Amino acid sequence: MPKLTTQQRQNILIDYGLVYINWGKEGQRRLAPTRGGATITITPTYRDIDYDGSKGKEKGMQILESVAATATVPLMDMSMENLALLMPYATLTGDGIGTPYKLTVKSSNIGLVQDSAYLDNITIFGKKLGGNYVKVTLHSAMNEGAFTLTAAPKAEGVVNMEIHAHWDAEDDTKDLVEIEDVETISDDSTPPTATTVPDDGATSVVVSSNLTATFSEAIRQSDIHAGNFILVKVSDGSVVSGDLSYEPATKTVTFEPTSNLEAGTAYLWLISNVRDLAGNKMTPKTVNFTTAA
Repeated sequence: MPKLTTQQRQNILIDYGLVYINWGKEGQRRLAPTRGGATITITPTYRDIDYDGSKGKEKGMQILESVAATATVPLMDMSMENLALLMPYATLTGDGIGTPYKLTVKSSNIGLVQDSAYLDNITIFGKKLGGNYVKVTLHSAMNEGAFTLTAAPKAEGVVNMEIHAHWDAEDDTKDLVEIEDVETISDDSTPPTATTVPDDGATSVVVSSNLTATFSEAIRQSDIHAGNFILVKVSDGSVVSGDLSYEPATKTVTFEPTSNLEAGTAYLWLISNVRDLAGNKMTPKTVNFTTAA
């Protein structure tokens, strides 16, 4: 019987019950209590290009027409705030303090769904045997399932939220869904920043110098690769080869060019797509510098 590797064992998902709305945004809160975790379904729609003589499905003859993403969450908390999530078309009034909450469905609710009905995101964490987490985020999320509540004696009420992710018709660069590994669960929403040597605009940089980027917090070592740290010679756009290393104690990435840089030459160091341990991605950093003549 084949043995499992340590990595395979650590990747086993052992818990899937942490659900948040608006993770990393204003109004973030955990959606709890829930029962039975959550079910995430990502459904692609393919269209086969048929032609006379086709034997069936063929590589290169399919079109991906659409992708839909949903999350079903069995919710036990019947607070008015949660009921408003279940019925995003309804009108919620009151503050729950001086004025009791009231949720009503009006004829005026019929029509175009307003932007305010959509959550920024719903995010679900699943814990792995190795201690890390799988993080699944559905963007522009809204419940589209029917509201059905059955009250039974000696049994807790559960309502299934059927939350759909939505594409943004005004910004086609926004993601529908993200699935990523994270090392910790925290409410950290601040992206990392980097201080570089040389600094942007530096001149007379020694041609034998290494380049360093020291980050404001610990970063994912899987993000330290040639695609995220690119040194370019400005005059012809050629990419300078070199080796990357990381020192966790100082949170410093070092780029060592394979050979000395050219004298009296302008270079551009591009750093991007680096994330902290919570998954926050840095703002791309551009460092212009010129070597000594």
